[in-house]
Amino acid sequence: MALAVGLIGLKGHQGTILNGVQAMDDARLVAVCDDDDGKLAGVAGWPSANEDTRTYTDPAAMLDEVEPDIVGICGTDAERAPTILAAAERGVHVIAEKPLAMTLDELAQVRQAVADAAVHLTMLLTMRFEPPYRTLRRLIAEGAIGEVCLATMQKSYRLGDRPAWQRNRDTFSGIIPFIGIHALDLIRWTTGREFTAGAAWCANVGHPDMGDLEDSASVALGLDNGGSATARLDYCRPAAAPTHGDDRLRVAGNRGVIEFTYTGEEVILITGDEGPRVIDVDDKLDQFADFVASIRGEGECGAPAEDCFRMTEVCLKLRDAVGTGAVADLS
Repeated sequence: MALAVGLIGLKGHQGTILNGVQAMDDARLVAVCDDDDGKLAGVAGWPSANEDTRTYTDPAAMLDEVEPDIVGICGTDAERAPTILAAAERGVHVIAEKPLAMTLDELAQVRQAVADAAVHLTMLLTMRFEPPYRTLRRLIAEGAIGEVCLATMQKSYRLGDRPAWQRNRDTFSGIIPFIGIHALDLIRWTTGREFTAGAAWCANVGHPDMGDLEDSASVALGLDNGGSATARLDYCRPAAAPTHGDDRLRVAGNRGVIEFTYTGEEVILITGDEGPRVIDVDDKLDQFADFVASIRGEGECGAPAEDCFRMTEVCLKLRDAVGTGAVADLS
């Protein structure tokens, strides 16, 4: 029997889910839900849809009527935790946008509901599945740069015309949980090091028309081996820039340095034994197919629930510490 996949919300990286469904012979998109009738009107023309794909504006009605095996949750940040809870209560596996919750209390509820229902959950930590970062992780684990001393990550985006929900703190989690989560997750995942403490600064300095959407942030973190890490985030990339994003990851160890930047899209390794060398990158993985395989017991999930809970917790603690002068305990 084909795997029934539902989608609630069209405000995130739902393309990861839709492309995954389209690529699988035994998966079908049974329903799509959103509060925008205009977006729902185009569902019939999607390559991942079929003549039986239904549309809804009520998430609960969709879950009850089509009874999907997996649901993608890609609505606003404020809608995410309640929707995950509704899916878990019905025994539906979840692949969700990030962060999983707006507050630590909500996160605790989500964690408990997922455990009680024994459903699988993952989060769209899409960068884990990209070739450069998979390559960095593998080489660091193999000891290519020795002991990790310092990691630095940048995510710089074009601002564009952000939707109203991202300009209001009631519906938007903030720049650190929303895009910083990718940067911090890559630092933790590629290095294999855990965060122990952190401090953060963020504000909307130059774009008052964006309301509560911060345009920049800096994060400083301690690592469990005594090393440190930093992440810098901004929505200040000019519209004339050649790409939407400028992502950069550099990890320095006691035996070498490995880094990736969007310029040239190359992973470069330099060690005590040889000068800079461009590394052939690993293959890209399909996150949706990876999640389905883990549900079926055919492999470990590339972004397991525990990592998703942990990264949401880290980002919410850092966000909540902004402006307090306190260092967040991340141990």
